[in-house]
Amino acid sequence: MRHLFGYGLANKESGRLIFVCTGNYYRSRLAELLFNHYAALAGLGWRAESRGLVVTGRLRGIAPEARDYAESHGLPDVPDRNPLPLLVDELAAAGLVVLMNRAEHEPLMERDFRPILRLLVSRDAVRAWNVFDLPVPRAGWGAEPVPSQPGVSSTEHIHFAVRTLLSELQTS
Repeated sequence: MRHLFGYGLANKESGRLIFVCTGNYYRSRLAELLFNHYAALAGLGWRAESRGLVVTGRLRGIAPEARDYAESHGLPDVPDRNPLPLLVDELAAAGLVVLMNRAEHEPLMERDFRPILRLLVSRDAVRAWNVFDLPVPRAGWGAEPVPSQPGVSSTEHIHFAVRTLLSELQTS
């Protein structure tokens, strides 16, 4: 499959950003919290939200790893909302969409949001990172392991990627 997503940046001084992951429980939620914290400190006009591609209702609140990391980095008021699904209207209103993991999320975006995704790509408003989820138990014998990375590595990866994105938005 040819990858759709380039590395350009929507050339705007302000806008709405959506971080997208599978369940909107850990990766995208932590990215949203960190981004909004640092964007506010920098006086950047961007505001982030986060959504999931497969929100089943089984997960509640926010991952403890995301909460603990955010609180340890000076974000004491972490909202405890439940994961939210990504909607077409939200994509249409986004100035920039960041998929937390290209290999995991690109096929789901193509399957569920192809027309709006193509439009966003044509506007250079989609970016894909390579942040893996936390390790999870295998679903059962014969199930393929889910690519993952340890919590410390994953949270630091998200933090670095968010700070890099903020730098790019400040200089664009």
